[in-house]
Amino acid sequence: MTARLLVRDEGAVVERPTEEIPDHRAKPCWIDIPDRHSPELERVAHDLGLHPLAVEDATERDERPKIDQYENHYFIVFYAIESPSPDVVDYHEFSIFVVPNAIVTVHDGECAAVAQVEKRFREGHLQTTGLLLHALLDTMVDGYFPVVDHVGERVELLEEFIAESGRDTRDTRTPLKELFLVKHDLLHLRKTIAPEREVLQVLVRGDLRELREAGLRVYFQDVYDHIIRVTEEIDTFRELTSNVIDAYLAAASNRLNEVMKVLTSIATVLLVLTVVTGFFGQNWDFIPYGSATLFWLSMAVAGILAVGLVMYFRRRGWL
Repeated sequence: MTARLLVRDEGAVVERPTEEIPDHRAKPCWIDIPDRHSPELERVAHDLGLHPLAVEDATERDERPKIDQYENHYFIVFYAIESPSPDVVDYHEFSIFVVPNAIVTVHDGECAAVAQVEKRFREGHLQTTGLLLHALLDTMVDGYFPVVDHVGERVELLEEFIAESGRDTRDTRTPLKELFLVKHDLLHLRKTIAPEREVLQVLVRGDLRELREAGLRVYFQDVYDHIIRVTEEIDTFRELTSNVIDAYLAAASNRLNEVMKVLTSIATVLLVLTVVTGFFGQNWDFIPYGSATLFWLSMAVAGILAVGLVMYFRRRGWL
């Protein structure tokens, strides 16, 4: 995939080669580079005067969300997050350069957020670079909600699994593994999204000279509110996941206690029977081993003791 230059020219958006960037600096431009290691990034950086440190960060992955100020531009790291399936979360890291009359986005591969914003940009809904930046950030943040909802559904399903009465909890590994995977996903989501609040705070305060358009701060304030909502939902699901893990471990422990209680009761009954049979198993001359009456008497005593112990355990609630 090659870099693209989208220029708003006389009410329409036209696509130009990136080599023509110096010719269109007076018009709102969007340069999209879908490959961090593309040689076109160096040419764009030279044409726009981007700082080498910012360009170096743009070529690296797994940068922390941030906003840096340089002499003639700003550098933003932001994330788009998608969930193609309930148990898969994909992270798309965006490096965004904000220069007078131009926005440069650097990322890897295709992303649904870029396609949505490009459609709005071509339709004429985004007249300035400030509105274009807002559309990019707002679309990315709006994509967080279905991702968090998918993770929340996984937590709720596991909670129902734990709370369902009569559920067999002998296999503790599979649910626990899933619970810890969900907790890991929530932790990764929060580590990615929480720092983005700082980025939005800078934009809301209007610190960027190039974005001091009338009424624009209200748009970024709306995105900031969405970030807060997403973060609060993640914190809620993290707490719920911890509670579900505790409940599951408690249920497994209770079942183990029930099993141990039954086994202990059985062992106690057998212990008494062992005492009876062990007594008559002694090699003493005065015990008439050939007496059928004494044999059946010992069997009756053993049976009465066993039944009596079982009834006693049931009465005490131990069985």
